[in-house]
Amino acid sequence: MTEIYLIRHSVRFMNADIESYLTAQSNLIKNEKVILSVEGEKRAEILSREEELQNIDKVYASNLVRTQQTAKYLCYNQNLKINIDDRLDERRVGIPNDNEVTDWFTRQYLDENYKTVGGESQVEVRNRMYDAICDILKSNKAKRVAVFTHGYAITFLLLKWCKLINITSLGHLTLSYEDKIIFDKKINAPEVFKLTFDNLELKNIELIQFDDLEYMNAI
Repeated sequence: MTEIYLIRHSVRFMNADIESYLTAQSNLIKNEKVILSVEGEKRAEILSREEELQNIDKVYASNLVRTQQTAKYLCYNQNLKINIDDRLDERRVGIPNDNEVTDWFTRQYLDENYKTVGGESQVEVRNRMYDAICDILKSNKAKRVAVFTHGYAITFLLLKWCKLINITSLGHLTLSYEDKIIFDKKINAPEVFKLTFDNLELKNIELIQFDDLEYMNAI
């Protein structure tokens, strides 16, 4: 069996903490450069010491700074290197249209093909994420792998195997796997799902929760 831990990055530095931002960089580049907050760094270090995440064989991360900053503590403690794969990147938002589509947050879960101009749909994100996971599985048979990625990327991938029971405009997500509720809350930062595979066949999905990483609203 191969065990893959899908790990959402820790708490990021919020735009509300930036007084001014004079740059000609695209929104995509700005999003890629978002760093962890001070609390995010603390929580990433706590995560790296959790017993469940010891004896990892390989680490992968998206191209974004905040995932690599989250992964670095685990890599340092276990003498591992990060493998960067941009297929693990967060969903590209595209041109904001909040005023025209007020239910965009729930719609992206209810309609797998919904997207904004220049953005990605649920199914597009899921397909690239699944391609990356398949390649990871082929290269790491019977190993324990940590994959540091993002909230939308993780939940959209899980919808390949899970049923969407409910999604609210406030971000409360309910998912079931094989008729069992496996997730019923807002996603945390960090958040960890353990996926167990036999070759490329998924055998189980489990939400791994840690008592010392309580839910944080500012994610």
